[in-house]
Amino acid sequence: MDFRLDTDQRALQSAARDFLTKEVSSTVVRTAFDSPDGDSPELHKKMAELGWLGLAVDESLGGVGYGPIEQAVVCEQLGYHCAPGPFFSTACLAVPALVALGADDLIAPLIDGTKRATVAWNLASVVDAQIADGFVVAGGDTARWFDRSEVDVTPQPSVDGTRRTGSIELKSSGRELGPSAELHYGDEARAVDLQAAYLCAELVGLMQWALDTTVQYVKDREAFGRPIGVFQAVQHKCADMLVHTESSRSAAYYAAYALANGLPDAAFAASVAMAYCLDAAHSVTGECIQLHGGIGFTWEHDAHLYFKRATTNRVLLLDSEYHRDRALRLDPAFRDA
Repeated sequence: MDFRLDTDQRALQSAARDFLTKEVSSTVVRTAFDSPDGDSPELHKKMAELGWLGLAVDESLGGVGYGPIEQAVVCEQLGYHCAPGPFFSTACLAVPALVALGADDLIAPLIDGTKRATVAWNLASVVDAQIADGFVVAGGDTARWFDRSEVDVTPQPSVDGTRRTGSIELKSSGRELGPSAELHYGDEARAVDLQAAYLCAELVGLMQWALDTTVQYVKDREAFGRPIGVFQAVQHKCADMLVHTESSRSAAYYAAYALANGLPDAAFAASVAMAYCLDAAHSVTGECIQLHGGIGFTWEHDAHLYFKRATTNRVLLLDSEYHRDRALRLDPAFRDA
């Protein structure tokens, strides 16, 4: 088995990295962070033009026709740049949900960037509610679609200003889409397992930035006439950051691979990745702040942006404790015993 990305996937990775390096500066992220709604409309429009919003959607539905691995590749790069805007809620939450529910007519406006959407499992806390044009509500026995005009949104305080949440109140019965079981973690729930794999890929990007930035800093920062990177305690922390990052990358991409190839352990792999990556990203981005010392705690340094994103992501698709329990329940070694 070849664990490397293939030629096309590496080309996509390089193109995504180049585009985001050019388009998503610290200034862009901070502007969205300080904006009223955390949005970055121009960035979202440009990503739509690149086809990223429909990267893993079949060509018959207007998508690019790639799969979960390619989507994960882009999500990792978005995480590395802490990109703001509703890409994740639209392309990684709403689109897989609508594909699973067969709501083909609602997908095209999301892919071309004319509309944004999100998924609501809990009406009291909905990611990107303030900028969504549509909502997939997964409560009860039936999933329903609500246009923005059919809901009232109340913004909430958010740790991450680039990934806000809000509560919503439904003003109509909406449009029936299908069984809501498609959007909850059963033994086989492809939509939510895809969402989990994409979130883990984004977390890998956050960790890689934190690792790269920290390693460079400890090479440059001197204490007692020597770079602080020569001290063993600092090296141990950087080594732990590397282990967490690479282990998370393996777990995230195996989950995407399993989903892309319909492997029987795909759901198990998705929850294993979530159980590990959620905690690892919180630890790695936290260590980034610690190893930067005093400057790491300041508003001017970008480390807090990554830590806040990792913190917000810890509860976006249920927490690591839930996914550890689910992984144990789905583990073939336990299930078949």
